Amino acid sequence: MGAAVQGEFAGKTALVTGASSGIGAATARLLAEHGAAVVVNYRANEAGALEVVEEIRALGGRAVALRADVTSADEVARMVAQAGEELGEIDILIANAAGVDGRTARPGPLLKGSVDNALHVVDAQLRAFLNPVHALVPGMIDRGNGGAVVAVGASLSKRSPEGFGSLSMSKSALEAAVKTLARETGPSGIRVNMVAPGLILSSLASHMPEAVKAANAERTAVKRNGVPADVAESIVFLASARSSYLAGSYILVDGGTAML
Repeated sequence: MGAAVQGEFAGKTALVTGASSGIGAATARLLAEHGAAVVVNYRANEAGALEVVEEIRALGGRAVALRADVTSADEVARMVAQAGEELGEIDILIANAAGVDGRTARPGPLLKGSVDNALHVVDAQLRAFLNPVHALVPGMIDRGNGGAVVAVGASLSKRSPEGFGSLSMSKSALEAAVKTLARETGPSGIRVNMVAPGLILSSLASHMPEAVKAANAERTAVKRNGVPADVAESIVFLASARSSYLAGSYILVDGGTAML
């Protein structure tokens, strides 16, 4: 129990969107291990979110699972109000949810997909980021105790492989939003940064053929595929005081693929 309440985030509360599985779940667990109380947000996977909460509580930490579609401002407002009642004011926002699933953002050529679908992917990503930001950051500023926002993007914002145009556009838009917000909130002590994973072996990658996974691992400098815990470490670093001089930064977590 001591390890869960005496870490560098002791006395802090974090909201992790899309935290029922994958990168979000790994981040929620790691924040709790370092002392944070954690709001585990989910949209549909209640069982997964409750499992993360139980794991955190088993370590002596504080956590609650709260449902909200983060593309809805009203649902986010209700979640934030409930989080405040149960765990206290939120100091750290991990904007992990993309607002769409693999079926909506399915790969395919831009010219063969509908314009409406492409715009929906971009719109959903920005809403998934901006709705929690609008619900939380003004309060962080008013309290005057600083704070941290970490957005989870993707290496697709820099490199757009064939067939991933909609996702690439959405992550590029997210990157622009992060940099803009970082400049606006920096004077108030609110640091905003971005982590950009490459291919990560989470549940979203479960459908990929083994040959594709093996080929991706070979393209990395470290000769392996990434897992959610790899990304969580970078997210938690950016949320911590150890990164106090980082604002508007873009940390690529891809095993060195982009440099090769």
